Amino acid sequence: MCGCISQPHIATSFWKIGTPADSVRPGYAVLCEGTKMRHCYPITEWTDTMPNYVGKGDTYHSLHHHGVAVESELMAYRIYFDKKQTIDPYCKKKPQLELAQSYWYPNDSLLTEGYGDDILRVSGTVGVGSVKYWNGKKMVHIEPVAERSERIVSAKKDQATIEVAIKGWEVESKVVDMSTHYTMQAGHRDMRCDVFLSDTLSGLCTGVQFIPAKGQNLQSSISNIQLENGVLLASWGTDWPVNDSVKYAKETVGLAVFIPKEYAGALVHDKSNNLCLLNLTGTESAGHTAKRSKMCHAHFYLTCVGATKENHPVATNATEWFAYLRRWAKNLR
Repeated sequence: MCGCISQPHIATSFWKIGTPADSVRPGYAVLCEGTKMRHCYPITEWTDTMPNYVGKGDTYHSLHHHGVAVESELMAYRIYFDKKQTIDPYCKKKPQLELAQSYWYPNDSLLTEGYGDDILRVSGTVGVGSVKYWNGKKMVHIEPVAERSERIVSAKKDQATIEVAIKGWEVESKVVDMSTHYTMQAGHRDMRCDVFLSDTLSGLCTGVQFIPAKGQNLQSSISNIQLENGVLLASWGTDWPVNDSVKYAKETVGLAVFIPKEYAGALVHDKSNNLCLLNLTGTESAGHTAKRSKMCHAHFYLTCVGATKENHPVATNATEWFAYLRRWAKNLR
């Protein structure tokens, strides 16, 4: 898409990998991921029961771009469908919708036309704004669980919401259900994240990874900024976006999460992640995925910039990024 005014400014992308026999399904397409050709069809939701069962199929590798994704003209985010549930950003060189053509993996022709690409190697980290768990010493992923699901909640012209949900999470001597809604608006690079749980937890957290992700040879600028209305976690650094260091150049990236004061708990960190514990307060509706209409709740915001990928980035160094973030977070609640 060219990003013209006549086109929607928000789009979602969720594809199940199939076989040629799926050609009868609505929206069936043959997609490219590098040199690989994949038979895929669009879906709006997917559920994996007993995901921890040994020998069971691997949902992560059964989905093209490994989970549900959402994009505005400025940024795209995908959420991995596995125990990590990590948010991974895709940055645009110029304002336009792209996933309907690139499917997250732009080929050489699209890159020559000025398409964006994945900009961050998240590995086993928190990425930017993923919901994780703090075990008292380090960040860990969301496991074991009885069921995982992802879905497109809504996709309008100017706003879309995607969801990650789990049932039967064994944690803190409890069995907890959790759903997280990520809402993105047209013209925005940021997302609002609403977390709903069936019971309160002391170790739920979010944050940003160090860049590069590994603790050794750390080149990241890191900042924890206490604002009147909440806590701002930020990082800035340069790293290879993927393991292929021949085809891809290093990317300079800025990451940030803002947690409103009501939900901001203790600040913690390990060798790869800068984190904030979430205070679960109040009750809000989690929609039809919840067993009960009222649950423990917290919300926060995440954002990202690709300083070397974007033609006109909002920041080109750490100082500019932290200044931009103060302006961004000032009116968030």
